[in-house]
Amino acid sequence: MVKELAAGADDYLTKPFDPAGDQVLQKFGEMLRENARASDLSGRMGGDEFLLVMTHLDEKSTRLTVERLRAQFAALKFSFGGNVVSVMASFGIAGFQGKEPPEFCQLVKQADKAPYSGKRAGRNQVTAES
Repeated sequence: MVKELAAGADDYLTKPFDPAGDQVLQKFGEMLRENARASDLSGRMGGDEFLLVMTHLDEKSTRLTVERLRAQFAALKFSFGGNVVSVMASFGIAGFQGKEPPEFCQLVKQADKAPYSGKRAGRNQVTAES
């Protein structure tokens, strides 16, 4: 089983060249690196979108991993201009099972699409796309 994950901060404090947004994005990137296994790939795709590629996990294990990242990120506190704030993120999961994997770019598109369902449901969600 291969799972791909696209994640992005929910459009809060993530404007380009904004020091507050940059701090949030840097911290999220650090979290991905700290929580990734040696076999995982992670990185920033652009803007507020990140990708984590995890292999050899079933959907339940993938969802647990992503939910742990979501909760860890939501628990962080950032200080900007004397204000302490929390930031939420919506996560999308896409994957496949079997011998014939779909094109990688198709899985990335599915994972990228999934967080929008979570955002419509109130943000700070983990959503799977099939």
